[in-house]
Amino acid sequence: MEAGRGWESKTLCLMLVLPFWLAGCAMGSLFQPYPSQAQSWVHPAPGRNASIVQHLERAGKGRDGVLYLQELGLLQQRLGNDAASRTVFADVINHYEHTDAQALIRVTGLASQTGALLINDNALPYRAPDYERIFTYSYQALNYWAAGDVTGTAVELRRAAQAQRMAEQRREKELAKADEDAASVLDLSQYQGYFEGLDLAAGAVKSSFQNAWTFYLSALFWEAHGEYNDALVDYKKALELHPRADWLKADVQRVSRALDGHREQGTGTVAVLYEQGEVPARQEVSLPIPTPHGLFLVAFPSYSVMSRSAPRPLTFEIGGQTAQTRVLADVGALAARNLREQAPGMLIRQVLRATGKYNLQKKANDDFGSAGAFLTQLFNLISEQADRRSWLGLPAYAQAGRISVPVGEQRVLLSSPGGDASVTVPVVERGLTLIHVTERAGRLVARVLPVQEGPL
Repeated sequence: MEAGRGWESKTLCLMLVLPFWLAGCAMGSLFQPYPSQAQSWVHPAPGRNASIVQHLERAGKGRDGVLYLQELGLLQQRLGNDAASRTVFADVINHYEHTDAQALIRVTGLASQTGALLINDNALPYRAPDYERIFTYSYQALNYWAAGDVTGTAVELRRAAQAQRMAEQRREKELAKADEDAASVLDLSQYQGYFEGLDLAAGAVKSSFQNAWTFYLSALFWEAHGEYNDALVDYKKALELHPRADWLKADVQRVSRALDGHREQGTGTVAVLYEQGEVPARQEVSLPIPTPHGLFLVAFPSYSVMSRSAPRPLTFEIGGQTAQTRVLADVGALAARNLREQAPGMLIRQVLRATGKYNLQKKANDDFGSAGAFLTQLFNLISEQADRRSWLGLPAYAQAGRISVPVGEQRVLLSSPGGDASVTVPVVERGLTLIHVTERAGRLVARVLPVQEGPL
């Protein structure tokens, strides 16, 4: 009897503090949709950069710290603070390595899973998906590139390549296991209609992590330093993802000729990396989840092709020649495919969560009457939030292009529907001059990185 009264006392205390706890959590990441939070740094107000940086630094110490640090590292890079960005991304990469090591020790955190089953998936600590990790390595490589650190650049590009290889090796087994686990709990086929929009958004890419933009960046770097074998491998990987891209075929042919000793004389390469627009945020949709107690409508994250902007090339003119960038990474499609792969596991948690919430409400009604039922209904209503977390600082499309021009100082004119810009660049024989261009909020920001040339 005493044990029963003790449990009832604890439950009563929970019911009394629940409204206040919910009020506090509603202001945090558990109950405030992440896209709403991210607006302050995706669309920063004039003069707010310092306060945004401070906010992201504080958030970077919390449960979802790696997500906020990814946002901070990219923001610092776009503000021109390459050293600060390099420090932040180093912390992000250390976090990846720590969480991966922990995953080998234990399958999951029991406390986090318990909270997620009771509340929503936002209670799970954020784990960066592979496509976000690969962008982190790419941006860190650009940070070292900007600092003139050739060795650091090479290390990060090799990390990006390794991350893609490892993801490819484990992906098939992970997806098969997720489908098997979900099939033991519910019939996945009944949800195909609800995922049509998500499937359409995800269908633009072959995998959730392979990134031809990173492969192309790496290939440019290796080619500039005479590492033609490595360059050829990465150009071919980019071509595998875009098999009909004649311009990538030309890159493969050029490097193949270089391996045979046929190299261009009197010219250098000017390449443009172009980040266009903003990656779409996850949306929230309602799904009917069957449980032993009937159907429950639950919140579920999704993407829609309607929320995606169209790719727009950037035109660059130099030395009387004109070229355009092409899309190498559809980041919104990568995000959608990653979410689609997570869907079976998320559905399992939703089934368990719906059942748990029903049992909680029934117990509260039985023990505390209408007041208990009301409080648990309030809890269930507020806590029914889809996990909409993702790295929203990323572009909608990552594009690139290159052109061979005579050596010497050259003026480059950049133009796109998002704005215009111009820069003066040095061109070195057989060297690579890289222009990194970002289009945000209707304007272009361009920076010229140090020339890459000669053996490593």
